[in-house]
Amino acid sequence: MVLSHVQVDTPMALVRAAAWSNSLARMGVHLPLFVIHDVGVMLSMTRGTGGYTIRAREAQLARVQLPANLKPALDQYRRLLENIAGSEVTERLAGLRLRDEMVAVLLSRILGDTYNRWRDRTKSAGAEPLPLDLGILGEIDYADHFREFDMRGLWGFVEHAVGQQMHIYTQVELIDLDTVRLLGLFKEDSASGSEALGGAIDLVDLFAALGSPEANDVANFSLDLLPSVLETRRSTGSQTFAVDGYASIERKGNIDSLVLSELAYDREIFEQKVVDSELLYYGREKQREDERRLQYLLIDCSASMRGQRQVFARGLALALIKKLTLEGDEIWVRFFDSRLHETIKIGRSGQVPVPYLLSFRSERGRNYGKVFRQLVTEVTRLRREQKRRVVLYTITHGECHVEPELMQSLRQQAFLYGVVVLPSSDHLPEFVQHLDRSQIVSGDVLTNRAERQRRALNIVGDATREAKKQQPSTNPPATDPATSRRMNVVR
Repeated sequence: MVLSHVQVDTPMALVRAAAWSNSLARMGVHLPLFVIHDVGVMLSMTRGTGGYTIRAREAQLARVQLPANLKPALDQYRRLLENIAGSEVTERLAGLRLRDEMVAVLLSRILGDTYNRWRDRTKSAGAEPLPLDLGILGEIDYADHFREFDMRGLWGFVEHAVGQQMHIYTQVELIDLDTVRLLGLFKEDSASGSEALGGAIDLVDLFAALGSPEANDVANFSLDLLPSVLETRRSTGSQTFAVDGYASIERKGNIDSLVLSELAYDREIFEQKVVDSELLYYGREKQREDERRLQYLLIDCSASMRGQRQVFARGLALALIKKLTLEGDEIWVRFFDSRLHETIKIGRSGQVPVPYLLSFRSERGRNYGKVFRQLVTEVTRLRREQKRRVVLYTITHGECHVEPELMQSLRQQAFLYGVVVLPSSDHLPEFVQHLDRSQIVSGDVLTNRAERQRRALNIVGDATREAKKQQPSTNPPATDPATSRRMNVVR
């Protein structure tokens, strides 16, 4: 930290820098702490009054012996920081109040290549997690400890970073602000306030999302949709069962449900009844389990969904997830191609794993028969054992072919809502006639930004209205032509 050139008034900046360093170390990047601190502070704070300033720590530098050739390198390092601070990307990132994990991944995007090109064999030797205790970090005399270590590797990195300064500055300019803004939108609307992106963040997914051009396109499309979706007022989640009546007397319960006569016991007897779990509580009527609704979202991730279809599908999925979350529903999300991938469960708190949804990629071909057979088994179990009322959304393409018998079995267990993104032809897949409701998106829609946005918002609005009023269909689907013409197919 003696070599640090970015100074702030708050001592917590050093603790945050230590957290960024620990996150970078988990990704295999072991940078000097002063570089992490300087660039990280510029990404997370504004410059000037109440923010940071760029100047050398002259008092600390005067107490240590620097090599003669290091002073010009430090001057160039300061100019590099000035260039980064002057970037419009840096200024806009500083206004987004980024979480520590996000700052760490941005540091990895900016400085990771420079670190990997540094050919010092000892660059990761002795690397250990830093303490995140202000009492420890705030009392360190940096200049005094500076002389206790061999700094030849550090001098080498300063010279290496100066030689890579144009590459570092270019990496700053390549940061996609739309992706960062999208992640910030889901952060700010989370139930806990400080918990972003679904709580514990997968740094690998976040790193991939920030470096993928496809993810950037999805983020850009999602930002076209979310302002309209966020106008929805969050559901209060009020219960529909009686709150004033009691159903039974129980041995377990909350303190506010305690039978008042229990308080009449002497203190010793009362404490003994607490220890023995013999206190009596009023038991309230339980909410009916068969009223629990599950929104189940399937997203086709096969090779046929690449390009514009992938952008539309994932942008639509994010908007639909946000809309349903604001309505207070529980949501399960899964990708599928030749198999059903990991289930992402999004509770009513609205913690959405946006980096995973943006960056997920699979190369497993297609096997829709296998996928929907497994899906029938799972939905049947949810309906039978957990009494869940399932609304199943499927976002796929026009070459998705599923046996009619499978769709009929699935329709008996869930309300089926399909979104089909057609290829160049107008031929509908045969499974569409077995859906309760379907939306057909033509190829012309995907090439027009305004039309694409309008079409996606129409689907989100229609899907959420149907989810509220529709019950799972228990009748076999009709296959006669007259009934087929009455299907809710919206082009």
